[in-house]
Order: sequence, then C-alpha cells, then structure tokens
Amino acid sequence: MEKDFLTPVLDDIRNERKYQVEKWGNGSDDTRNTPWMWVAYIASYATKWMSGKFRVDSNDANAFREKMIKTAAIAVAAVESLDRQRSQTGKAFYEV
Repeated sequence: MEKDFLTPVLDDIRNERKYQVEKWGNGSDDTRNTPWMWVAYIASYATKWMSGKFRVDSNDANAFREKMIKTAAIAVAAVESLDRQRSQTGKAFYEV
C-alpha cells in the first residue's frame, strides 16, 4: 500500500494554524485584512527562507519546508477570515 504523504503535511499545517491562533488570536485580529494584505503576508513568509543560493543543503531544505508550512497556514487563515466575515455579516468588509 502506498504511503499517504499528504496527511503528515496537513497535520503540520493544522498544528501551525493552532499555534498562530494561540499567539495572535482569531477573528478581530484579522477582520480588517484586505486580500492584498493577506497576499503580502503570504509572499513574505514564502520567501523568508531564501538566501540567494541556487543549491540548497539539508538545513536550507528544512527551513524551506518550515516556511511553506507557515505560508500554507497563513493562507488557511485568510480563507477562515473570509468565511467568518461572510457567516457573520453576509459578506467580507471589502466585498462590494
């Protein structure tokens, strides 16, 4: 039977998202973020591991993985924020 590689990654993203909520809160802390702000946060995390190298060693690859998990969790937070706003008021504050 083929190993399911997706499950551990999703578990890591879920754990990172829990950490983010514990650290920063949920709801009111992100309800004023526009889609452009979310994309800026995501881009920032997605590129933090980069050091200008074209070849990476194991430490760099580990840092890349860690930042991609954080990036994925921030993307999840963006979707959660949109869904939460829509469930509370029918639309996000930035929707026309």
